[in-house]
Amino acid sequence: MYHDLREQGTRRVTEYFSAQARDYQSRSQRFPWAWARAREANAVRSLLGEVAGRDVAEFGAGAGFYTRALLGWGARHVWAVDISAPMLASLPPGAITSVLGDAANVQLGRSFPIMISAGMLEFVSDPDAVLVNAARHAEAGARLVILVPRASVLGYAYRRFHRAHGFAIRLFDRAWFETAAPRAGWSLSAAIPVLPFSLCVQLQRL
Repeated sequence: MYHDLREQGTRRVTEYFSAQARDYQSRSQRFPWAWARAREANAVRSLLGEVAGRDVAEFGAGAGFYTRALLGWGARHVWAVDISAPMLASLPPGAITSVLGDAANVQLGRSFPIMISAGMLEFVSDPDAVLVNAARHAEAGARLVILVPRASVLGYAYRRFHRAHGFAIRLFDRAWFETAAPRAGWSLSAAIPVLPFSLCVQLQRL
C-alpha cells in the first residue's frame, strides 16, 4: 500500500512539473521569483564552498537554474538528475550529464565531492531515502547543500499553493536535519534561514 501511494505521488509530481517545463526557466527570471531565487542562490553559494574545477551531482535539477549557476561558478561537470524528461530537455548545452531518474534510488556509478538538491526534497514521499542515496554517491568528507521551504508563515502559504495542485509538500526546520542527517550518514554543519521562506543547509559526509 505504501509503495503504491509513493508511486502515485511521484507520478503526480512528475506530471505537474513536466507540464510546467516549457517556460519554467523563463518564469524563474521574473519578479518576485527572481528576487527570491537570488537570495537563495547567495545562501547556496556560501555553503557549497569551492566549486571551481570540481564535479557536482545535482538531485532535482529541474530546468537547470542551479545547473547554470554551478557552471558559472566554475564546476568542471554537473550530473543533473531529475524525474521529468521535459525538465531535463530544458537544460543548457555544456559540461552536463543529464540523468532521468528518482533521487531516492538513482545510481550514477561514481562518487562526488559536492552535491546539491535545491527545491526538490519537499516533493518526495521519503526524503530520508534521498539523503541515504546521496550518501552512497558521496566521497569522504563530501558536502551536500540542500534548499527547502521552512516551517514559517510564508512556508505554510507555499504549502497551501501546492496543495491546490494536489500535493502535500513537506516543510522543514533545523531539527529535522539534526535528526535525519546522522541516520543517513551525514552531519549537519550549517543551517541558514533565507527570506522569504527557505532554509539552506550544509551536510557533511561522516
